[in-house]
Amino acid sequence: MTDEEFQRLKETEKKHLRAKKRLQATLNQLKQQSGSGVQRVVQRMQQGAMRLLDETESLVDSLRRSTVEDQARFELALDEASVEDDDLRDADEALREERAEQLVRRMKAEEGDTLGTDPEGPSVDESSSGADEPHAEGPDKTIGRMGDLRADESS
Repeated sequence: MTDEEFQRLKETEKKHLRAKKRLQATLNQLKQQSGSGVQRVVQRMQQGAMRLLDETESLVDSLRRSTVEDQARFELALDEASVEDDDLRDADEALREERAEQLVRRMKAEEGDTLGTDPEGPSVDESSSGADEPHAEGPDKTIGRMGDLRADESS
């Protein structure tokens, strides 16, 4: 290789190295610019996330307060309803007892009217004494062979 070729090759290599150096500097600048841009984007995302978390926390707190208030109202209503249910049960029981007493009075009055005013019907004394006496024919229906025996007696 001659000195001229060597010098030309050396100059070409220098140009190549200078171009490479410029490219490296440009690449570093771009990295810094994009790096700082990325950092800004990351910071904005972090700030947005923090704002969102704060808003969510405040919403959850207000929801908790509302839930506690609703639960307190519900429990109070249940307590009042149970007191009203007890009062209602007591009133219902008293009403049943009163109706039962009225029914017993009415039945006694009807029984007294039908027994005392019916001239052909048995009086109170006769009906009570007649209940103790057995029928001469025996009961209409019995368990066992009583009905069969009556049929044998008549033949």
